[in-house]
Amino acid sequence: MLELFVAMKHIRTRKRQTLLAVGAVGLAVAIIIVFRAIMNGSIDTFFSLIFELAPHVLVLPKEGEEYIYLYKTLIEFVWTIPGVAAVSPALSGTAALAFEGNVENVEMTGGVPAEMNKVMSIEKYMIEGDFYSIASGRRVVLGDKVAEKLGVKIGEGVVASFPDAKTMNLVVAGIFRTGVEEWDGAAFVSLGTAREFVGDGDVINYINIHLQDPYQADAVAEEISARGYEAESWRSLFPEFEKTLAFETLSNNLILALVLLIASFGIANVMNMLVLEKTRDVGMLMAMGADSSAIRRIFVIESGILGLAGGIAGSASGYLISAYLHSLQITITAPNAPQPIVFKFLVDPFDLIAFPLLALVLSMIAGVYPAHRASQLDPVVALRG
Repeated sequence: MLELFVAMKHIRTRKRQTLLAVGAVGLAVAIIIVFRAIMNGSIDTFFSLIFELAPHVLVLPKEGEEYIYLYKTLIEFVWTIPGVAAVSPALSGTAALAFEGNVENVEMTGGVPAEMNKVMSIEKYMIEGDFYSIASGRRVVLGDKVAEKLGVKIGEGVVASFPDAKTMNLVVAGIFRTGVEEWDGAAFVSLGTAREFVGDGDVINYINIHLQDPYQADAVAEEISARGYEAESWRSLFPEFEKTLAFETLSNNLILALVLLIASFGIANVMNMLVLEKTRDVGMLMAMGADSSAIRRIFVIESGILGLAGGIAGSASGYLISAYLHSLQITITAPNAPQPIVFKFLVDPFDLIAFPLLALVLSMIAGVYPAHRASQLDPVVALRG
């Protein structure tokens, strides 16, 4: 193919300009791959935190009812649903905790510690004490915000009370910190202690469900709702999470696309200079019978080759840089975080293919004008240089 042969000859004979054009696109693509790897890692870390602490599906009582009465039968049904990894029944209510004149209203949740931990991973966030100790006797585990406001320490006792509830003394058996304000203002007791406090018998008011695949939550919620219970997936419980991430991802991708577009138009400048330098060659090709469309194809093909070469080089470089940074296990410690957060650099294999192809397309578009300009040269004028 004549057009490809001529384009490759131009690329080989103009090594400096070729390296500059390929380098510009390659640098842009490498930056995009690394930045996208950071974005993917941040999203993965964010959702890992959410999926650790929040239920994938929350089951509430039937409409008009305060409690789930036949909860054991319901739990047996939930376990028959494919993909269910953990089920934790809970009884929750507001309690006023008092210690030495300090009083704090908290959401006090009772449950079976082993089952609760499978859904919420509270044990991982304990900074003092033992989460499982709430299973024995009147013991409570507090979020650090509650403990700080009450001024209470492990081993000391707090008084739990509320209208229509039974006043009881609870020993602080542990303190946890998740870094999420809502959870750090909570308290956990055993299911038996919560029932004794509420005084309404063998009932619960919600069930937390953990799934093997969190993105199966909508289907599971629909299946449970069909039995008359109110079931919500994490998507309906926290709709702002996905919306915020989707908006940030879109805006970041637009910025990255602009970076690549600017780099691609650097190729347009190189091609424009090539047209000026190769005027005589263009004239010779026309004199040999090459028509305008053939001339256009030569320069568009050359632009595409430069863009694709830069895209492939940038994609490979970006992957290697991301893999290296990921291996370093870079960590940061946020003021309220219970443990260091590890920066992840997760490269999406789709990006390694998509961005070189995008570089190819944008570079060919950028080369259209220089190609058109070359095709419009007068053969006689071009031969004169």
